[in-house]
Amino acid sequence: MLNYRLKLELNLKNKMLFAVEYQSRDIALILFEDHHRPGELMRDFSTFYPNYYTSEAEWDDDRNLISTLILILEKETMNPEIKDDLVCLADSMIEYKPAVNTKVTFSYDPKVNQYYSERNEHREQFLHFILSFCENNETLHFNEESLNHLSQ
Repeated sequence: MLNYRLKLELNLKNKMLFAVEYQSRDIALILFEDHHRPGELMRDFSTFYPNYYTSEAEWDDDRNLISTLILILEKETMNPEIKDDLVCLADSMIEYKPAVNTKVTFSYDPKVNQYYSERNEHREQFLHFILSFCENNETLHFNEESLNHLSQ
C-alpha cells in the first residue's frame, strides 16, 4: 500500500467524511454512512443477483449495513492500484466487522471537485452537497461555531 494521509472533514452521529491525500494532493473523499438496518439484496447488493443469490430469503443477512462511498476528485490519477488502496483504507476504518456488512462504491462527479475546492469559503454548501449522497439525508443547520476546528 502506498502512503496516504486521511483528513477528517466531517463527523456526525451516523456519517463520517475523510479526504484522502496522496503525494501532497487530495485525490478522493471517503463518505461512511451507518444505516442502522440490515443490507438488502435487491436494494443494496443487486450486483449479487442472480449470480450468487436468487432471493432475499437466500441472502438472509441481518448484519448492520455500513456503506462507503469513495468520491474520486482526480479521475486521471486513478489507477487500479490506487483504487484497491482506497478500498483497503475504507475497510480498515470500519470496526466490529463480524457484526456489520459493508458496501463500497466509487463515484466520479466533477461537481464534487468544485464543491471541495470551495469548501473553505462555502463550508455549509459543501457539506450539504456531500450529505445529499447519503440515504438518510438529514437537513443540518449550522452556525458559525458548528464549523470550528474542534467540531471537525
